[in-house]
Amino acid sequence: MNIPSSSDSYRWYVLSVLMAGSFASLLTSSVVNVAIPRMMSSFSIGRDQAEWISTSYMLTSAVAMPLVGWMVNRFGHKIFYLGGLILFIFGTTVCSVSWDFNSLITARIVQAFGGGVMMPAGMAIVALLFKPEERGRAMGIYSVGVMVAPALGPTVGGYLTEWLSWRAVFFLNLPFGFIALFMGAALIRSDRSTPRIQRPFDWWGYLFLSMGLIGGLLAFSDGQEKGWTSPYIVTCSACAIIGLIMFIAVEATIKHPILDLGIFKFRNYSLSMALSIVRSVGLFGGMFFLPLFLQNLAGFTPILSGLWMMPVPLTMSVAMPIAGRLADRYDARFLAATGALIAGLSYMAYAQLDPLSSRLVILVPQFVRGIGLAFMMAPLMAVAINSVPLSMVPTATSFLSVGMSLGGSFGISMLNTSISKSIAGHSSRMSEQIGLNSPMFTRLSRHITQSASRYPSSQTAEIGPYLGLVIPLRQIVINAQVLGFQDAFVLSGIVLLLTILLCLALKSGFYQESPKA
Repeated sequence: MNIPSSSDSYRWYVLSVLMAGSFASLLTSSVVNVAIPRMMSSFSIGRDQAEWISTSYMLTSAVAMPLVGWMVNRFGHKIFYLGGLILFIFGTTVCSVSWDFNSLITARIVQAFGGGVMMPAGMAIVALLFKPEERGRAMGIYSVGVMVAPALGPTVGGYLTEWLSWRAVFFLNLPFGFIALFMGAALIRSDRSTPRIQRPFDWWGYLFLSMGLIGGLLAFSDGQEKGWTSPYIVTCSACAIIGLIMFIAVEATIKHPILDLGIFKFRNYSLSMALSIVRSVGLFGGMFFLPLFLQNLAGFTPILSGLWMMPVPLTMSVAMPIAGRLADRYDARFLAATGALIAGLSYMAYAQLDPLSSRLVILVPQFVRGIGLAFMMAPLMAVAINSVPLSMVPTATSFLSVGMSLGGSFGISMLNTSISKSIAGHSSRMSEQIGLNSPMFTRLSRHITQSASRYPSSQTAEIGPYLGLVIPLRQIVINAQVLGFQDAFVLSGIVLLLTILLCLALKSGFYQESPKA
């Protein structure tokens, strides 16, 4: 299966189109979260309902990604990619003019389905356009949009929501979407001449896989809030485990599986899949909690914290094409391992981060992290695609995207749990050190609470002598939170450092296609 490419310039034009499409779809995943409070007010909905604005997109995109392999083989790369782009544009347009909450959620589902298939489908086209020895550079350039868009989202969304309307965060995506659509229709050459693989759709496999993905993602995203032993989370976890077990059982026995398990016989692909999951645990978990630290403890506004997160995507946008080019010339294993080392150490640099840290202490590790992640991600994407035959590339890219999504959700959940337990542990230890767990302090604290409830604010002088006792409590809470975040950053660094072993386990070289007779 091949897309004709008669000139070198043609390939780079198509690559820019694919990057614009991925930029639009991934910008949506982060830009909307900032506007959710305004949507709640506009539609008069509560927090539980509002969560579905993000959850519906996450779940739909996750279950859409595995369809890429079958759809591409059935309809061709161009038709399928442009079809996903049209769905994304249509869903985005309806989101921007949605008249009630139900219409918004329905549009988000349509938007997510189109956006979910665009990135793996785009990666598959890149693999077809470029030779194995050129894919590192191509993937490095393609990944610029993949990494910059989610990082720009919170800042841009904050400004648009503040100065215009929450609807503007959806209008923002439309220019990029239409540019990608019109240029894609004009530039991407049809592969109609390629014989289609007419195979039946694996409904049972897809059903069990969707069951496993939805159950797992819901458990990861809601586990800390609802409690890991709550009936809801236990049910979601059970669905995830049963779904994935049944999925593997079906795929191992069916004639035309949606995921050919034989793809995992390729050593580099299996390791790349593991790396995409483990790397995302450390990467997205740490990136998610740094803005929370800046806002909740350092006093940053949401917009300001978004601006202070910009060094990572800016550095990556410069470094990824360089890293990809180097991966084409040198051993990608050592480039990826070096990147993992740099990225891991950049998180470890936050081991002493506190609300009074200088701006340089916050910024410098982010510039360093951008370089490390660039040298880690671009080579690994090329290695994963180069390790399988072209006929398996659509399936390979779709499940790599699923792995990154699962890893990111698990990373955020893992660090959220880690922070909560760490804060509780640090609070208990500090309380014991200054005697705040003593019966005397407990009685005095109760007396302060009761007295404050009886006196108006103008008469609080009568309980003034006791108010000084509250100061240690407040300081303990702040210090425990700071230490909890520090522990989370260190944990992110450790996870990324562990990926060095997986990087070094990769083998050099790429899959050699058998010559056609």
